[in-house]
Amino acid sequence: MLRLYDTRHRLVEPLLPPGSRAVRAYTSADLPGQVHADLIRRVLERSGVRVLACRDLAADLTPLNVRPAEPVLDGMAGALRLLGGRVDLYLSDTGEAVDDAAVGHHARSAATLNAPIPDDPLPVRLALMEHRYRDAAGITPDDLREAGDTIRRWRGKVAEWAEQPSSPIAKDRADAMNEAFDDDLDTPRALRVLRELEEDPGVPPGSKFETFLHADHILALDLSADIGRLPR
Repeated sequence: MLRLYDTRHRLVEPLLPPGSRAVRAYTSADLPGQVHADLIRRVLERSGVRVLACRDLAADLTPLNVRPAEPVLDGMAGALRLLGGRVDLYLSDTGEAVDDAAVGHHARSAATLNAPIPDDPLPVRLALMEHRYRDAAGITPDDLREAGDTIRRWRGKVAEWAEQPSSPIAKDRADAMNEAFDDDLDTPRALRVLRELEEDPGVPPGSKFETFLHADHILALDLSADIGRLPR
């Protein structure tokens, strides 16, 4: 189960008590924090947890594959009203004080975007995942170019692997990525596992294909976009 750093206790703690199957989440943050909230949501939903999500950013974030959430116009008061008087997870990008009676867990996104969003915005998503969500990382134009190159390479390889005989998912690598996501949303570690898999000659192409698509349920980089587009 997902564990996240709580800013009040300065500890990495389970987000949910045992047996809980729903999370009421409110995100008050700029774009990097909204991407981090979406990653958390995807990790929870992968485990069968229902997420009731609202946010205070009105922009359309679907080009970043950020799932829709209910809009909140008046901050925490509106979130509490919408979510029934309790927020299980409050993710913000500031260090403000939090009402312990109203908020179960407070996480902070510390990344900043120091570059224009490109026409294909998904490199923003990958560049953010190269850092821990709570680390103060500034995403630069060079970071976005490198992330864009990586996404194009991965899409090309996934398309190539799709032409090969099917093989089971590489369970050890998938488990390692899931463990990284659950461990305080350790996206850099999950990406290292994926890069090691990419270069491992001992794993069949069909298995790499299945494992990359499994990871993309959370990464949401549209890694299957080039399937069927290879020149013949």
